[in-house]
Amino acid sequence: MIKLFKLTLPLVACFLWIGLVSGGGESELEAQMSTLKQECKEMIKGTRYEGSKITYYSVRSSKQIKNIEVYTFLLDEYKFAISTKKCSVPLTIKIYDAAPDVKERILIREFKKAQGKNLKFSTSELNDLYQAKNPDADRLRNIHIEYAISSGKVANEGIVLVYGIES
Repeated sequence: MIKLFKLTLPLVACFLWIGLVSGGGESELEAQMSTLKQECKEMIKGTRYEGSKITYYSVRSSKQIKNIEVYTFLLDEYKFAISTKKCSVPLTIKIYDAAPDVKERILIREFKKAQGKNLKFSTSELNDLYQAKNPDADRLRNIHIEYAISSGKVANEGIVLVYGIES
């Protein structure tokens, strides 16, 4: 029993030390997303930071769609920054006025071949495009962003969205 304890104690200590040195559980992808989030915050410098949404996904052998919604309650100007630098497969980003289950939703803006880039846009741009497509519209109350992620080699990736209100 003592012999077994003497053999396993150094092994257990080694595993504990590796666990402590490896960063306490933060994965490499999460660290990269954190860096990209800071890049996006720099892109909207001069705004009051309101929030962010990080969309994690696994590239698969089939195309996939991810949807997020951002509320634009205030009449203020919102600035958005999206980083797709961690996307390795073709990506299309579409911005709509309504959720995917609304049949009459309007495509406001589209970014094709968006992978590996940083993108920036504002509510004033989106509202101008929206009112051109729907003259009866007042302004956007929220936006629905759709990420169309192509198939490819299996990998874990993510897309960062950061937004703020113009000060």
